Parts: sequence; C-alpha cells; structure tokens
Amino acid sequence: MKPTFLEKIGGVKTARLEAESILLTRAALRDSPVKFEDQERLLRLVRRNKVLLMVAHLFPFPTKAIDATKQDVKEALELYHRIGGALSDCGVSYVFIKSFDSLPDIGHDVDLLVPIHSDFLKAERLLLNDYRVRPSELMHCDKMVGKFSCFLPGYKLDFEIYPNISQLGEKYLDLSRVLNERKTATIDGQQAWFASASDRVLIRVIHAVFRHKSIKLSDILDFLKLLNTTSESELLEKVQEARICEAFLYYLACIDRFLAASGVENLPLKELQKSAKDRFGYDRLRLFENDRLILPYRIPTLAIIILYLFKAGREASAGRLRSSTKCLVAPPLLIMDFLVSAIRSGGRGGIW
Repeated sequence: MKPTFLEKIGGVKTARLEAESILLTRAALRDSPVKFEDQERLLRLVRRNKVLLMVAHLFPFPTKAIDATKQDVKEALELYHRIGGALSDCGVSYVFIKSFDSLPDIGHDVDLLVPIHSDFLKAERLLLNDYRVRPSELMHCDKMVGKFSCFLPGYKLDFEIYPNISQLGEKYLDLSRVLNERKTATIDGQQAWFASASDRVLIRVIHAVFRHKSIKLSDILDFLKLLNTTSESELLEKVQEARICEAFLYYLACIDRFLAASGVENLPLKELQKSAKDRFGYDRLRLFENDRLILPYRIPTLAIIILYLFKAGREASAGRLRSSTKCLVAPPLLIMDFLVSAIRSGGRGGIW
C-alpha cells in the first residue's frame, strides 16, 4: 500500500512509516542488512532520503534503479567539471553547498554559494550567455533570497547559485569569513572549493531547519561524519554568532532520537549535546520529542515558527533589525505554504 498524500507532506505520521524509517536508519548506521517486506516501498524511501548508493550493498535493489542513480551522480559531476572550472577561470569566488557531502549519492541539483555581488552577477552572465542555460521558475522565498536556478541544455539536474545562506534574506553567517576559511578538496579528480568543516555543519543545520523544514537520512549520516573533523569549540562559537542556539539544540535532539530508536550511540554527538546544553541551556522544543520519527523527518510547522521567533528576538537584541523583520515574516508564510501544500496535488506549496 502506497503512502497517502497526507503522509507524504507530513500531514499525518503513522506507526507504519515510523517503523520503516527506523529500520532503514538502523541498517545505514550499523552497515548491516535488515528485513524489509516491501522492496518497492523501501526503494521509494531510500530515494527520498538520498542514500540509495550508500545502502545498495545492504538490499537487493533493481539494477535499473542503481544505474539511474549512478547516472545522476555522473551528470552532477559533469556539471561541476563544466561550470566550476569556468567560474574559477573568471575569478569568481565560490564554495559548494552540500552538493557533494553525501557521495556516493547526490541531491537533485548542484548548489554554489557566491556571496560577492559582482561575482554573482558575473556567474549569472556566464551561465546565460556562454552556456545558454534555461532559468528555472523560482518559489517566492527563493526570489526573496536572490537565488538563480537554471538548467544546462542536455542535463536534467539544475544548477543553482546562492548569494546567501538563508531562506528569506535573514542573516546567519559572516559570508566573507566563509570564503576566507574555505578549503580545496579533490572531487572526481578535480579541485573544488568547500567551506570549512564547522561551516559545513552549520550550513546543514540552517538548510534543514530554516530552509527545507525536514531532515533526511543523508543529513543525519553526513552530520555525524562531519563531526569527526569539526572543532567543537569553533562550531559552538559559530552557532552562537549565527544566533540559532535553539535550532541547533533541537537539531541535535532530532538526530539523537533517531539514533536512540535505532539502538545506536554516537559518542561525538553525545559530547556535542552536553557542551551545547552547558553553553546554550536546555532544549526549548522538548514538547516535540514524541513526534513520530518519519524519514525524511518533516519538522513540525509549529516548531519552525517557534525557532524563527527565537531567531527574530536574538537578531533584534543584536540590532540586526532587517534580519529580525525577515524572520518575523516567516511564520505567516509557513502557514500559507502548509495550506497550499494541503490543497495541491503536487505535494509542494508555491510559497516556501
């Protein structure tokens, strides 16, 4: 039986979906096969969580499905080879956002952060004039943050450039510092620019909570992997500077709940939770700790609204009134987006 539309958008969270999600999480964390009765449902679940290639050795997935996912990864790497080098040759400063954190799996697009305005315009002109890209239609919030999304001829994955790590234009990171601390890494035989480990952790939290409103299994696995190369003190300092202390505590609690339900303990996560609690106080969103653990884990709309209000208050107290105002705009947009999602057959609203 396929999940209903309400299950897909998080309108209802059933025990069936929770049991399947925990089974998959346990298999991935322990790198051990588990019995899954409905292989078609399992395949849909791993695709939605961007972990098909990561767990392919654990389950008898159809060769066709594996090959299709490998083709998507190949296409993403080709996009990176074509555009990344051209941007570097033009003197554009950029860092990749999450795109290659989950290898061997990949998301549905290739994302770059280009925070210098002149570089952003240069990159946009390059894509439009030299590569003849087809611009994508943007959601309302994408327009507010100034994102540019496009498709290159012959590719099905889209290529996106962001001027900011944000959802509505609110402020989180010192973008000049992100560029100054970026590092190179080799991807598919070519050098690429990545944010520092602590910034990559922070970006992942910001995207999951304030942008996507959900946590995929790939987010959990990548987060735990990044913790092994991240300075705890540096990370907590940046969390405080970003003024997302409550969101960070909540994110850690969500991951810990999935691990606990799977019977897995991660010492770096436990140590980070303790240090974060000592520094920021208790998790103020504990009222959501009994919410069903469905993957991708759709964060309750009320929880996101509360987190935006915390962020707005912290921004206002720091004198960043413009950022605070944008955070205050988020709650009504979230409510409107949920209502639109509930009445549309496509499952995604036209606002967020």
